[in-house]
Amino acid sequence: MQLELLNQLNFRNLVSSGLRFLPGLNLITGHNGSGKSNLLAACYLSLTADLPFGRIADAIRLGEDEAFVSSRFSHADGSSIVEIGLAPGRRLVRLDGNTVRSEQLAAVAAAVLMTPEDAQLVHGSPAGRRAWLDSLLGRISQRYARLAREYARVLTQRNALLRSGQPDSSLKVWTDQLVAAGTVIEELRVRALVRIRELAAEAYLEMTSGSTHPERRELAVTLSSEGGPGLQEALDATAREERIRGVTVVGPHRADLGLAVGGHSVQAFGSRGEARTAALALKVAEYRLLSERHGEEPVLLLDDFTAELDPERRSFLLSLAQSVPQVLATATESPVGLDAVQHLHIEAGTLRHAG
Repeated sequence: MQLELLNQLNFRNLVSSGLRFLPGLNLITGHNGSGKSNLLAACYLSLTADLPFGRIADAIRLGEDEAFVSSRFSHADGSSIVEIGLAPGRRLVRLDGNTVRSEQLAAVAAAVLMTPEDAQLVHGSPAGRRAWLDSLLGRISQRYARLAREYARVLTQRNALLRSGQPDSSLKVWTDQLVAAGTVIEELRVRALVRIRELAAEAYLEMTSGSTHPERRELAVTLSSEGGPGLQEALDATAREERIRGVTVVGPHRADLGLAVGGHSVQAFGSRGEARTAALALKVAEYRLLSERHGEEPVLLLDDFTAELDPERRSFLLSLAQSVPQVLATATESPVGLDAVQHLHIEAGTLRHAG
């Protein structure tokens, strides 16, 4: 899979359009605040229909009402064009001239974005980890994406009923729908996590192969709802608490991913460096799972990609960047040992070929 051409209008601070990218490693350098992250956000949006940072309104240049991003990319079945229009509260996605949902785009396009902020997958909130998992599963399964939307809709209605104090007969209709969608979501999560934990453990082992503490090299990924009671039983057990609080307190929307190394929780005891390594292992697992799903490797987007990494992890990431079909990588300066097929420099949203 290759991103060939990117066009944009009014996307954050970007000025340049008609940007062409080559197979291999495309390096974009520039000072902080020059637009490096915005460029990768536009590329990611064009291949996933998802904004990696902030709200839609924040993606539109200040003073403008709308923004536009489009790309041409090649894949196993040929070449496609994606067009995405953004306005406050609205997003329109077109694939080869047809309006589509994000999961339909995900059937033919894929990209993985890695940033220093990925450490928040470990030290951030459970909501962030759920969002990562839901996004990944929605990109490998259109069924999962549809069920996640349905579950969110039903959950909103059920919570409204709980707050209003409606009788149990009214609540049961929404409870049955919540259980139907939520049970399948949990089953699909557990099934997918079998492969995710294998891939994440492999990546973590690769990154820490030279560690002086080999007993701590095993990364374990768990899901809090695994092995627990079924959703209906959990709802029955928390019915009184729900009435008091006016909210659904159990279900897929409350599940969390646990990350442990050598039996010790990375969330509770890991340093920022350890968190960055565990998060990187999850992102590598994401990349490899999407590769398996598509039968070809996604576009890899690396933002400030060697920041906050020790030499061992930096070496792993540099090796990864040199081994995959296409990478767009940003840095404040060209890293030592990096062989780029194209070197661009960005300043105030404008790109040019570096001298």
